[in-house]
Amino acid sequence: MKGRELAKPNADRQLISEVAMDIGKEMVAYLEVMYPDQYATFNSGTKLSIRNHIHNDIMAALDTIDADEIKARLEQRRKRRREWLKRWRAIRAMPDRSPPPSETGIAKEQER
Repeated sequence: MKGRELAKPNADRQLISEVAMDIGKEMVAYLEVMYPDQYATFNSGTKLSIRNHIHNDIMAALDTIDADEIKARLEQRRKRRREWLKRWRAIRAMPDRSPPPSETGIAKEQER
């Protein structure tokens, strides 16, 4: 590879970490541009969480280098994601068992 410098293993990991962080930042910027109304509701912690989650997932993927391990990891993540979403959707579908304070008069009592 004429004119190209090969990176050392530790330098490679640091460089990939920088790329992973950049991808996380790019996703946050994408959300701001594509979904401005929803983005406006995000606090700074939400933005950091998205950025760091993407970075951490990319960095964790580096620890898996065997093809069979990669396939197993992908399958495990797919199953976990489906179960996680299934549980979340079930929670969201549950009827609200307690009315908001404004309907119970609690909010008015607290204002006094």
